[in-house]
Amino acid sequence: MIIGYNQLKTPAYCRAAAKLRDQILSGRRPCGQQLPAERVLCRQLQVSRITIRHALQLLTHEGLIQRRHGSGTYVAPNPGRRIPLMIDYTGSIRSHAPQLRRTVVVARQEPAGEPRSTLLQVAPADLVLYAERVDKLAGTPVAWDQATIAAAFTGRLTRPDLAHVDFIEIWMKRGRFQIRHCEQTVEAMATTAEIAERLDWPVGQPVLRSTEVYYATTNQPAGLFVSYYHPEHICIRSKFRWEEASA
Repeated sequence: MIIGYNQLKTPAYCRAAAKLRDQILSGRRPCGQQLPAERVLCRQLQVSRITIRHALQLLTHEGLIQRRHGSGTYVAPNPGRRIPLMIDYTGSIRSHAPQLRRTVVVARQEPAGEPRSTLLQVAPADLVLYAERVDKLAGTPVAWDQATIAAAFTGRLTRPDLAHVDFIEIWMKRGRFQIRHCEQTVEAMATTAEIAERLDWPVGQPVLRSTEVYYATTNQPAGLFVSYYHPEHICIRSKFRWEEASA
């Protein structure tokens, strides 16, 4: 089962960003070239001013363009496709890579074992739902994850459910529960043979690993997700608001 976002209605700003992205990555808009003014882009792409501004913001976050105050917007030097991820993977993909496809390569029940049982606060012999999924963009693997769902929160999950990029929303619906919070740890590690096979990335090279534990409103751990991100195609992005911290 393979599912991607272009099966759903893509927002206008994402479609506009996709057209500009293709022009940049194909070389039709070379490195360092200044983009037309916003009003010209609006006419070329047949979208509103607010839509084009949102599209340009996406491309700025991806590192494809640079916006220079008082000068204009330029194609970045040596632009490459990198998806900026927040902890909300679904939202990040919806905005920056709606063409992404997810494939379920493993889905089975198995004993939790260690260290998963400790993180999920279950006994090592307790059964959990385990799945492995590979996300590809234009046929290139960009992410691979190992998902472990505690039995109390599997509900009526099916293999097709696991293939959805917006899995978290489907998971809560099937399991009839709400997620209270998620704890995430991101670190760099050397690529193992297993990771290399999934991501088509050389053994020993750096790779990003994200470990996330999702907690239900009962404060019980509901699921553990260990994700590996191809560093040439994905980066981690965060935002911190000082005014909120000092309020």
